[in-house]
Amino acid sequence: MHDLSLEMIQLDLGKLLGASLQGRTAQNLGSDAVHALQHFRNVTSKTLGGKAMQDVMYEYVPLSAWQQPFIMHMIMALSSAHLRRLSNESHRGTSYALLEAVHWQHGLENYRAALSTAGEATPQDFGDALVTGTLLSIFYTNCLVENMSQDAFIIDYDAAVDAMTAPFAVSYGIRALRMALGTFTPSSALNSIFPQRCRSSPENTDVPDPSVVLEKICRLETGSEDVNSLVKKVSDRLAPMMPFSAIDDQPENILSFGGIVYPDIRLLLERRSPEAMMLLLCWFTSLARMNQWWAKARMEAQSKAIRRYLSTLIPPTTSWSECLATVFEFIDSRIDFDE
Repeated sequence: MHDLSLEMIQLDLGKLLGASLQGRTAQNLGSDAVHALQHFRNVTSKTLGGKAMQDVMYEYVPLSAWQQPFIMHMIMALSSAHLRRLSNESHRGTSYALLEAVHWQHGLENYRAALSTAGEATPQDFGDALVTGTLLSIFYTNCLVENMSQDAFIIDYDAAVDAMTAPFAVSYGIRALRMALGTFTPSSALNSIFPQRCRSSPENTDVPDPSVVLEKICRLETGSEDVNSLVKKVSDRLAPMMPFSAIDDQPENILSFGGIVYPDIRLLLERRSPEAMMLLLCWFTSLARMNQWWAKARMEAQSKAIRRYLSTLIPPTTSWSECLATVFEFIDSRIDFDE
């Protein structure tokens, strides 16, 4: 019975993906592909974001995948990436890496084709599927680049900024996509994962106090008036996500922060604002503490690179050294980034 079920799943996958896969790959979807599909539903879906996101990934996304080939390709690629991380045997890791690459390539091609057909008259279910594709892209994009050199911002600042902010740009695109498709409706299957803007909690017993850290960053004022104003704006958005309790209370807000502030943080980084780098360090710390396998290694690598970069700058103000020491102390008190 088990073998028969596997054969039926392989047959169904072949029918669904046959149009987007060619030749031997389409005809011989092996047990690894079936395993990757099952692994996404039973394991990977429960590791993506907070509870609201996990519920959507567990209940809605696997069902939607059988209707939209690009979603099926994407979840198989993401699941294969997860399996590759978990695999201790090199030959299994290689097998999953191949499956991951093939399905992500086809998933992205199919997604772009589907996106080109979308418009204001797009049905709700298709709009939700397109937004789901973007969400899966965010998770997978974070998986792609882990090993940022600690000297990355010193060697090529602009290239390092581009690499670091690539997932922010994808996340920022979700709101624009939902607005264009008109998917901000009560009937959307994804409403639960797009929380309203969070507000600061009146009680905060954290030590060190994150509000003190953010205040010191904002007081540096190393840039022009418009730059300093943007720093304050980004800091105000980050503040509610800094307490320890935010990890449990508002995980979706923490995960979406990069997309929310993308235009402002990108401009600040282009102006080489050290305050922007410090704020990103604080956010990366919260994100890393969520222990998301698809983001943790990337956040740690980027944090080390930012720390190295900030440590090489000539102090632009008299309060610089004190502020930098406070930020580093705060980071070290929250999480241990292995050297």
